[in-house]
Amino acid sequence: MSPLFECHRARKSCRSHLQTGLLTAFTLLLFFTTPAVWAGNTTRILFVSSQTSTPYLRFIETAKRELQVNSPSRIDIVSLPASQLVGHPGAGVEQHYDMVVALGGRAALAIQQWHTKAPVLYTLIPKATYDGLRQSGRVTCPGQVCTALYIDQPLQRMFRILAVAFAERKEAGILLGPVSGKQQDELATLARKTGFHLHSAEIHKPDELLSALDTLLRHTSLLLAIADPVVYNPRTAKSILLTTYHYRVPVVAYSKAYADAGATLSVFSTPEQIARQTAGIIRVFLEAGKHSLPPPAYPENYTIRINPHVTRSLGLKLDSNPELQSMIKEADHEAH
Repeated sequence: MSPLFECHRARKSCRSHLQTGLLTAFTLLLFFTTPAVWAGNTTRILFVSSQTSTPYLRFIETAKRELQVNSPSRIDIVSLPASQLVGHPGAGVEQHYDMVVALGGRAALAIQQWHTKAPVLYTLIPKATYDGLRQSGRVTCPGQVCTALYIDQPLQRMFRILAVAFAERKEAGILLGPVSGKQQDELATLARKTGFHLHSAEIHKPDELLSALDTLLRHTSLLLAIADPVVYNPRTAKSILLTTYHYRVPVVAYSKAYADAGATLSVFSTPEQIARQTAGIIRVFLEAGKHSLPPPAYPENYTIRINPHVTRSLGLKLDSNPELQSMIKEADHEAH
């Protein structure tokens, strides 16, 4: 009796054997092709860090953890210091990455030397610095696919907090440098809208700083510090804070370091807060098929830090300001 006839006579048995055979073949096919499929689904991301200091390490660790949790595909993350690319563009670095993340200004310049073809996300960089690099053509943006997540706060947020914390001090001063000076019109508009009279002084060289600051503080009752490498840097911080303290003028700054060093109040986003938002941008980018990135943005979450020793010395009562305390608690809640 022919096999075909036997199969016809016993359709159920034949169907069962056929299904078993197909299942076995499919299993073998899956076994041999799975590594290739996995390799195709692996996303490779390179973090280039301006420094190897603790804040940068905390940022990378948080971003890695956020990306590797509940990820639909395998993610390989490589981190390198910018110094490895400077002077030796691409030396020892594989060229194929699905995305490059630049942490800070030095990393942004290092990536420009490297000429990567991957989309680039710039973060831990002030808006003014990023804008300056773009205008000078020093931002790498392969296929126009790049974006930025700034380290500084939107000026609207800063003035909103100023208006709550220092409602009685309407004479606000601001010291501008070559980078931050480009924001002067926006600063004046926001100051006017929130009820402040803004006094500004602009410097172009570090040796102009103390003279300009001394003149500015004679006419102000509050100093707003915004990021500018010529004005605010490790070499000038102590002089600025001592001079403002001498004039008994509170300083509202943009980093935890300034709050610890003597600024009355600081508004900033922690490395972990920015890292979580960075991971969210990357995740959306991957889910969208690696074709587009959102426009540059400011940090969504932030922290308000008061220096209690300086506050008491200046006779301020920020701890008993209910509206300010509410803003602090709200920011802390959003951060977690």
